[in-house]
Amino acid sequence: MSTQGDLPISYVGRHAVVAGGGGDGMGAAAARVLRDLGARVTALDLKEPGVGGADAFIRTDLSSPQTIDETVDRLEGPVDALFHCQGVAGSREGTPPGLVMAVNFLGVRHLTDRLMPQMPPGSAVVSIASAGGLGWRSRRAEIDELLATSDFDSGMRWVEKQADALLARAFPDTYAFSKQALIAWTMWRCADAVRQGVRMNVTSPGSTQTTMEAEFPADGVTFMNQPSGRGSTPEEQAWPVVFLNSPAASYVNGANLVVDGGNSAARTFGALGKST
Repeated sequence: MSTQGDLPISYVGRHAVVAGGGGDGMGAAAARVLRDLGARVTALDLKEPGVGGADAFIRTDLSSPQTIDETVDRLEGPVDALFHCQGVAGSREGTPPGLVMAVNFLGVRHLTDRLMPQMPPGSAVVSIASAGGLGWRSRRAEIDELLATSDFDSGMRWVEKQADALLARAFPDTYAFSKQALIAWTMWRCADAVRQGVRMNVTSPGSTQTTMEAEFPADGVTFMNQPSGRGSTPEEQAWPVVFLNSPAASYVNGANLVVDGGNSAARTFGALGKST
């Protein structure tokens, strides 16, 4: 069981919505930590949380704006903390690039936009991106085009126009771009959101021991496990997002917290060996 210990983090009396809070990944770990810290947790997912994983569960297709709208209409009371932990790699044969973009970015944006009116001052939104999205600056022009779309449907039309070029392959092209867009969107959107009293941040995990890890190339996982020598646990990714959405991080806004055991830092200074 996760424990609060001496950390100045409490979610007592706060309602946390965890998109992607079912199954056994980072979202499920975040939901468990949040409940231990006193939150009332509502999980949104196609997979139902395990026993004790959430106070409420709404089965939600996070790639569908219609289903997201129906879920928002069912949510009770204000939302103090929104966690976007959903994601698909796109490496499974037959996965369409549009699905990757819908789950990893367009659905995240749509759910945030729909819930923002229900989030009182002092609330916060955090999304889990990926260390694979750290190259977002190199795609700034394309990301700006996507961010200029006004809603889910117009965003999907933009995605469809990229089907023969930028987003021709679901993995790694679309996966990486979806995470790049998520990082950039968070940094762009945070300025407007904080004027409403809502902070927005994002994390970029490295290799993590979840069922999705098997969908990434083994040599890539080995490379990402440097220099720490291991991948993180879901709980090690959950605590950073729980912190970012807590009152303890009340002046943190628009940040991209890289949680990769030092991989990107070591790469920056040429301190990594080659993958084996």
